[in-house]
Amino acid sequence: MPQKIRRKKIYRPGMLEKVVLPAMLLVFFGLIALFWENISWVVNGDVWRQLAQDAFPQYFPRPYVVIIKPKVPVVAGNATSTEASATSTAPATTTPDTISKPRRDMITIPKMGVTAPIITSQTADNDVIHSLLDSGVVLYPGSAPFGTEGGQTVLLGHSAPTGWPKIKYDWVFSKLNLLEEGDMVVITYDNQTRYYKVVKTRVVTPQAGVPEPTVKGNSLMLVTCWPPGKDLKRMAVEATIYKESQ
Repeated sequence: MPQKIRRKKIYRPGMLEKVVLPAMLLVFFGLIALFWENISWVVNGDVWRQLAQDAFPQYFPRPYVVIIKPKVPVVAGNATSTEASATSTAPATTTPDTISKPRRDMITIPKMGVTAPIITSQTADNDVIHSLLDSGVVLYPGSAPFGTEGGQTVLLGHSAPTGWPKIKYDWVFSKLNLLEEGDMVVITYDNQTRYYKVVKTRVVTPQAGVPEPTVKGNSLMLVTCWPPGKDLKRMAVEATIYKESQ
């Protein structure tokens, strides 16, 4: 009897493999590319480290830094009278009476919806300052005390891309570019509240350092990396004091 020849079955991909799966992959990667700015934090090691520190503090202890407030102001600037007269007359867009006063050292920026602690650092070491920025905005060492006539007070804060989760204070100055002339910044420090109004916004290179003040009296400078989440330039917002209260 002749033996039957077995034919090998040839696998032929069906509609699922040919069309549906490639289309789903294309849509998947397209969505990732479209919303990458909002989800890129997922691959950021700092985010997962902070989550681990929050969930398991016994295994991931935080560095402890002793903070001492500097007593002698070092930073002072020469005000330009022409620019001061042109910018200091703008009214604040939010009145002091509408702002609730925090109880400890805090910064409040109503337009940005931001309230954050003010951390005072004694050292200008970059690693220490970067660590302190996780806990709020940092009063830069050598800054003139708040309210000092002719002095410049510098506050540093982090910025992060759109959609970045609000872990620590990575996001605190992300919307600094929204501030316009006349917008209010409220500083409560050493049990005294001072009200500032924005007079100028600038973008400078890191090499340029903190811009010189352009107003008479006490100049408050808010500084962050720019664009948000990138260490390319610096956004600097200057404000001048116009009211103090106990």
